[in-house]
Amino acid sequence: MTGTENFQVIPVAEVNATFVDIIKFDLQTDDPDLVERYNEQMQTDLFPDAVILVVTKEELNNITSLKNIIDDVNNVLNWMKRESYDTEIPVICVLNKIDEYFDNQLPSSDTDVKKIEEYTRKALELVNKYLIIPSTKCIPVSTTKNYGINQLRLNINAVSPLNAQIIDKNLDYISQYRQSIANKIIAAFSTASAAVSLLPIADIIIINFFQEWMYRMLACFSVDPNRTPNSFKAVNRIHQGVSIAIRTGSLFIADIFQLTIVGYSIGSGICVFAGAMATTSLGWSCYFYFID
Repeated sequence: MTGTENFQVIPVAEVNATFVDIIKFDLQTDDPDLVERYNEQMQTDLFPDAVILVVTKEELNNITSLKNIIDDVNNVLNWMKRESYDTEIPVICVLNKIDEYFDNQLPSSDTDVKKIEEYTRKALELVNKYLIIPSTKCIPVSTTKNYGINQLRLNINAVSPLNAQIIDKNLDYISQYRQSIANKIIAAFSTASAAVSLLPIADIIIINFFQEWMYRMLACFSVDPNRTPNSFKAVNRIHQGVSIAIRTGSLFIADIFQLTIVGYSIGSGICVFAGAMATTSLGWSCYFYFID
């Protein structure tokens, strides 16, 4: 919103924001016309990503003027929370006309950059003395020089509650989809391990081969390029050793049971179970190693 009499929608590509400028905005007093105009404008922006507090060098040097501006902003924030939203809308402070600090020129040196950091830090500290919702960012911009606009857009997207919800939902969906694929990979190799588990001695070699390929397939989920099948095997030597010991032990136990007709089924079941569970256990350990 901008202007002293009427609201104007200011389009900014790829963002949905509410701008509050010096309009003497006071929704807590008797000003029905202003409230009605605000309501009409807000119908087009039901879920603003952020409230942008625009201040200049001149306003920062005039505490009375600054407090009046921030009073307007605080009234907007209170109104939003009371009438339209159940959560606080993030506030981004914009230090406009940054070129005024450099004789109407753009900053062009490392020294200038350090000066900007100091100017924005002081501006942020000052406005946060009066804001009911503290701003965490102060972005230096110059609309006449087209400076800082992209940085402002990125920061609006970064603090957007709506974007955060979308990202969370997407990450949740990706996580579920990824785990579903991993489950199918592990189940396939566990089934294959169970199928060859009745082969004396050979099953150990074959199952190790299956597990090696399983590690390589699960490595596609790795979030760290340094986490590879080889690094997993190096970290989990004990787990793999226990797995081999269990499968070897199950073969000896199965041989004992297979001395009788009834025991044959029991022995076979032990081998199948040991082969499948060993691969399943290593498979999930490998998966969580890669995504952690």
